[in-house]
Amino acid sequence: MVLASVQTNTLNALPRQCFPDGIAITQTTQQVSGAIGIAVMVSLFSAKQQQLLSDITTNTQEAAASGSAFVFTISFVLAIMNVILSSF
Repeated sequence: MVLASVQTNTLNALPRQCFPDGIAITQTTQQVSGAIGIAVMVSLFSAKQQQLLSDITTNTQEAAASGSAFVFTISFVLAIMNVILSSF
């Protein structure tokens, strides 16, 4: 939701001859941030799943479902924050 507006605001702050550099920086930042975000979510999923498997249950499906629910809850909160921040 905010990717286009971030790039537009970034380019508006730069002189015309720096547009290619600004685009390259924003695109690289978006790609790196996306990769880090996925890695963090998978790590949180694995940690929650392992915690349940070692403490509470031996049912791997139940542990995977709980890990998924945990990650989806975090993703939902981040999405709500994104919607709120995109209005500014």
